[in-house]
Amino acid sequence: MNTSAQRATLVLEHTSATEDAEEEVGDDEWCVVAYLVYDSGRRDRATLSRCGTREEAAETLGKMWQSLTQ
Repeated sequence: MNTSAQRATLVLEHTSATEDAEEEVGDDEWCVVAYLVYDSGRRDRATLSRCGTREEAAETLGKMWQSLTQ
């Protein structure tokens, strides 16, 4: 079976919708999250950044995109 990565996805997630909700984090915290999806369908998840607002998280995501595409 091939276990190579197929794609990576960067998304914004509110902490109430993530595994981080079980940790002691702010109710209004937003995260930039990366998912690595494998050919088998398995997904690995990593929190890349935590931000106080959705706007801050969106700005952080934009900066990450720029660093990846330059």
